[in-house]
Amino acid sequence: MLDLKPLNRILFLDIETTSEKENFLELSEHKQALFLKRFKKDIEPLVNTQYEDYLAKNVFSKKKNSATVVTETVVTKEENVKKLLEITNSVCTEIYNVKAPIFPEFGRILCISVGVLWKTNETDNSYFTKIISFYNEDEKTLLEEFVNHPKLGVILNKIPGKYEKSPSDFWAMCAHNGRVFDFPFIAKRLIINKMKLPAMFDYAHLKPWEQNHIIDTKEAWSFGVWDAAISLDLLSEIFETPSSKDDIDGSQVKDVFWVEKDLPRIAKYCEKDVFALTKNYLMMKSMDEEIIIYEPIQAAPEEGIQEMKAAENQSIQIRGTEDSQN
Repeated sequence: MLDLKPLNRILFLDIETTSEKENFLELSEHKQALFLKRFKKDIEPLVNTQYEDYLAKNVFSKKKNSATVVTETVVTKEENVKKLLEITNSVCTEIYNVKAPIFPEFGRILCISVGVLWKTNETDNSYFTKIISFYNEDEKTLLEEFVNHPKLGVILNKIPGKYEKSPSDFWAMCAHNGRVFDFPFIAKRLIINKMKLPAMFDYAHLKPWEQNHIIDTKEAWSFGVWDAAISLDLLSEIFETPSSKDDIDGSQVKDVFWVEKDLPRIAKYCEKDVFALTKNYLMMKSMDEEIIIYEPIQAAPEEGIQEMKAAENQSIQIRGTEDSQN
């Protein structure tokens, strides 16, 4: 089903995002107007419905005689205008909470988790995975740590040439719905933060058949059918992969960040998504190997060095900061 790319040369990736500001009214007046214009089709029907309900309760008509209808109101025109503005702001806030985190023009990245797979022995019936997370309240700091990581940064700047099908140092990146969401979201936020795009994310000019470093499990599962979309959670359910939604789900990330201020909790959720992604990827390739989360063995200094070298011989070991491993 999926391209036969070496499993130990795929970056399994997931991101968690939130709104640029906690509340809609914290945006500048100009950006509020731009948001209203961008999501006019979502906002206008709700505003009209709520305003009509308001008028129905505060404006009424009565017959004075058979030929005359008198309309009376219990509120002034100024109060009506004020109420319309209040309803508009309320609806915009509601839509903002849903839409802003999934549109890079109004949202931002909270966490990027990346995982890799490798085997210590080809005869083993299991893969090891190492997952690390880059997360920070300052999005630019997060992105800088991601693209400038001493080992990951090198990989992100490698991409096969237009006619180079199987280079020896080929790397790919995989995400569920990554082609539509994760990959362009990262690319656009890098540009917005005035950062240079790594080669893997600088693919807008490439033809679809030239983007052979991009793997999307949602796209692969659709088998070319446009309305065959499937969530990561549903795919995990049918493959009996442990759900990543056992604590929070994507719709709760905004509140966990802005209200609870619990960014590490969001990072753990993001890492669970990466684990589910890797397992589903194997299942889609008709592989039922177990995946074991790699944990360095606590050993004496010399033994630890030997163990680290042995692991690195099998696959790249992407190491984050001490904080990202907690």
